[in-house]
Amino acid sequence: MTVTTNGTAANGFRSNYEKLNADLKRLLNNVDVNLDLYALGSYSSEYEAMYKSTMKDGIESLIGTISIANNQAWDDAIAYAREVILAPEDTTERASSPWTRSSSELHKELLTRFGPETIKAAELGTASIIADHYNGDRLSIHHVNKKASYLRHRHDAKVGAGFYPQSSPLAATCYQSAALSCSLAMSWFLPIEKAVKAAYISHLSVCDDLGSFTEEDYDVRMRMVAISTGVAHQCGGKALNVFVDGTAKQAVGTVTGVLDPIEAALAWRTISGCGTIYSKYNFGECSLDVGLVAPIVMMATHDLLDWRCDVAAGNHENSVSAVYGFGVASPFHAFLETMLKEVLTHPRSGLYGIAGVLYMHFTIGRYGAWEYHGEHKPGCDKCVSLLYRATKAAGLKWAPKPPPRSYAEGDEARELGRLWSDHFTDDGSLVQVVLGWFQYLISSGEIWLFDLLEQGTQPVDADADWA
Repeated sequence: MTVTTNGTAANGFRSNYEKLNADLKRLLNNVDVNLDLYALGSYSSEYEAMYKSTMKDGIESLIGTISIANNQAWDDAIAYAREVILAPEDTTERASSPWTRSSSELHKELLTRFGPETIKAAELGTASIIADHYNGDRLSIHHVNKKASYLRHRHDAKVGAGFYPQSSPLAATCYQSAALSCSLAMSWFLPIEKAVKAAYISHLSVCDDLGSFTEEDYDVRMRMVAISTGVAHQCGGKALNVFVDGTAKQAVGTVTGVLDPIEAALAWRTISGCGTIYSKYNFGECSLDVGLVAPIVMMATHDLLDWRCDVAAGNHENSVSAVYGFGVASPFHAFLETMLKEVLTHPRSGLYGIAGVLYMHFTIGRYGAWEYHGEHKPGCDKCVSLLYRATKAAGLKWAPKPPPRSYAEGDEARELGRLWSDHFTDDGSLVQVVLGWFQYLISSGEIWLFDLLEQGTQPVDADADWA
């Protein structure tokens, strides 16, 4: 593939490709020494070999010295990746760019399950919740301010070896909210080393999504996108298509009218949250229906735990808000029950997906799920039954255990995650332990602390940022 020296991005931004090529060559010259110089913790020789090989492949792909010939998906993936480094954004222009022609079959299927009405319902739902339940004062919702929570704990964060500097919110997010947590989700079908590497493909969409407050993190973004591109090159095939799915976070589905409110909300957010990445369908063999379970369940779990702070920030991009906007009674509970039924269609992928997202929300500073305390109603017998059946069908244990009650209490789990990520070691307990946290939330009823229409939670923050 020939890389042009100058070009115009989909949004009309004139990109400095000459500078990018020079910077990528500088990074390539330093790949062999950067881990020794900057890594914050120990790492295995196996990790070092994987990291360097994948990073070098990614850099050379972005420069154009290696490629996949006569492959439109590859050309689109590289054009998109280079643009993300120079001009990160999460816009409708990205979603209407020519690159989307190479999006995945998972993505295309999800587009047939929702339409503009779903997004309108989310906007209406968010506004109505604030007006009808909080007297127009969204900040009176008990919520975690993601930026403030991140800043409270940033100096104690454990990040993987390749995610320096620790002070960068972009590096920390790529590790904590994508590479590590999502490798847990992918480990139901991949051994740890391969799951860790495959999850790196998520960096591209994270960098585009967080561009509004990490634009200055150019060097970090270049590294994160480069290793993500290396995964795409080494895996090829369907991984190229899912790599391009990150363009379409603002895509609008093709359905006129509403098929099913909750199904539509699930599909919309799986696309806008770029959840299609974490599927066996992209890295192995499975049916499309099985391949969609983990992506759908992961984004659903995320939205359940994130609903309070999304609405407090005035952010409509949450599927529970869409369910509320469609007029579904008890939207949080109805959504949770539907999610658990989806898990039962392929329990192992669904539960590993839940574990990956729950690990993220209860161990990293950005989400601070441990901050929610107060009174709550009992657990729902039907939800408990659905989760119990899924657990047994997946060959996992029913072992409810309270999740961390503070950031400090999550340190043991963070260390297990670091060993998983940088040493490829696990005694088989990490996913099981985190699943136990979810079992506890459901069986005890503590999950209702995340339902903003329920009373009883205690205040956390008084403002909102980084929605």
